[in-house]
Amino acid sequence: MMKDLSRALRRHHAARLKKKRQYYFYRWPKRLTLAELGSVLNTATRCSCFMCGNPRKYFKERSVQEKRWMQVVE
Repeated sequence: MMKDLSRALRRHHAARLKKKRQYYFYRWPKRLTLAELGSVLNTATRCSCFMCGNPRKYFKERSVQEKRWMQVVE
């Protein structure tokens, strides 16, 4: 029988993303702290400001997916 490699694969991807994202958010050449690196691992975006967030929340307009769906429906 083959050993289940899901835990090893999860750890591999976590290490890969931590290495890739250690210089995120214009902090170069400084690295992120361990706590920041852990949060960046789960969510690549750091904020939900009006530039990054949902347009419906800030500008009362539909998202891209909703606009596409409305074109299909009409």
